[in-house]
Amino acid sequence: MTIYWPDYYKKFHCKADACQHTCCAGWVIGIDEESLERFNGDPDVASTISDGCFVLKDDGRCPYLRDDNLCEMIIKHGEDYLCDICREHPRFYNDCGDHTEAGIGLVCEEACRLVLSSEKPFELVSDDGSKMELPDYVKNVFDESKPLTEILSEISGGRKAASKLRAEIFDGMEVMDAKWSKLLSKIIEAPVSEEDEVKAIAENERELRNFAAYLMYRYKGAGRFAAESVYLISDLIVKGCGVKDVARVFSCEVEYSDINIDEALETFG
Repeated sequence: MTIYWPDYYKKFHCKADACQHTCCAGWVIGIDEESLERFNGDPDVASTISDGCFVLKDDGRCPYLRDDNLCEMIIKHGEDYLCDICREHPRFYNDCGDHTEAGIGLVCEEACRLVLSSEKPFELVSDDGSKMELPDYVKNVFDESKPLTEILSEISGGRKAASKLRAEIFDGMEVMDAKWSKLLSKIIEAPVSEEDEVKAIAENERELRNFAAYLMYRYKGAGRFAAESVYLISDLIVKGCGVKDVARVFSCEVEYSDINIDEALETFG
């Protein structure tokens, strides 16, 4: 089956020890069955596994994450020795029947930088060099003849929650990090005006257009969810957050909790 990637993917490389938000800490690391069988044949590795997951250190770090933030397993055995989740993160795949549409998630700071910093619409390309046209629901987000606010209205069907209600909905989801709730509380306690939202979107239009296109691509045209997410990010920008920083935190809190993403897509369906 042919896999198509956004063309920025070829620029993606893990920052390893230079990453400020390592994916090797604070997450349950579930091991796929094939890798688990291989690891169980290595007594040293098997001793660090329980119930199909690596046993994290007391500080939440992977047992193979060294103090210099490099992976001991990669250093000793190479990347091919890793389990699927470690080798594939932050990649995602959508089965589309006769092909697969893949990408990289914003929870990774380097992926977030690449996606949001792009100066032009991405193209979908495969390893063999063939290209596939972007779905219309993604292509329309990149229509620069219209301001992003007009596009958000179109993809959401003209529906839009007030800033306080929107923040309360996201705050009511599973909390991954208490800092996220503190950020949302700034909106809940002092709601953002529509005028300030529009201004924040205009001042960060390139990054937020890319953010909206990413969500439309990954969630196959979930327009209301994409629009409300952009408005949430704009509200947090008004409260002093940097667009890339808060987009990464959003991705961590909403996209990388199965419970939260399902609830968000259902709520803003």
